[in-house]
Amino acid sequence: MKHLQSSAALETIYARILRLGISQFTLCSTQHKAGNSFLSLAVAKRAAESGKRVLLIELNRTTPKLAELHGLSPLEWLPLTGNWEHAAQESAHAGLLLLCCPVKSSHCVEFRDQETLKLFFESCASHFDMVICDVEPILFSKQQMSRDQFEPEHQRLPVDVICAASEATVLNVLTGRTTESEIDEARDILVQSGASLQGVIMNDCHAPSLKQELIRETYRLQKPFPRWMAKLRKKIDSTVLLNQEL
Repeated sequence: MKHLQSSAALETIYARILRLGISQFTLCSTQHKAGNSFLSLAVAKRAAESGKRVLLIELNRTTPKLAELHGLSPLEWLPLTGNWEHAAQESAHAGLLLLCCPVKSSHCVEFRDQETLKLFFESCASHFDMVICDVEPILFSKQQMSRDQFEPEHQRLPVDVICAASEATVLNVLTGRTTESEIDEARDILVQSGASLQGVIMNDCHAPSLKQELIRETYRLQKPFPRWMAKLRKKIDSTVLLNQEL
């Protein structure tokens, strides 16, 4: 995720969003530690770099990261009655504003009511060119969370309701980590909630690159041809084509 900014992969994601004509969407993952927060931030920065006025909303009470990443203090706000406009904070990137997840007021019913959230997102879209919402994983797993991160499930923000209130939803899937059954379960939840699933991002942050795979294969012949394999690894490592991000 550290190398996502200015990468070919990010350009592909951003171009696809533009082609779909989406101005407000929720990015959700199937599981924790999927890089959802970093991915949503990268897309928001990319849109801001194009001259768009962007609002990145964090509705993740379990593992909030937006305030920490930008050295901000999360302000209290509510979708409609809490003056959310005054809680949106400027970032270091021109055109990008951040609406961090509130600590106390997120317990309010406004964050759980689909119609209220829909009106909220529509209000945001009327002020910004692009509105991105970062949420908790749609599949809750206690095994993937440390004890200090655990919150009772009834206190978590309803991801399916947030997605249903959004103009569109994009699912972030970890290549090699997310199972087919998890993808099916996440899709069924979104479909049943009435969310508009517009796309899936295959996140390769934990998947080996072609260069890494080729280098790994050279070790199969390391014992009979140690010098040749060392030279081959050096050649693979310096090949321009294999060092391009796909």
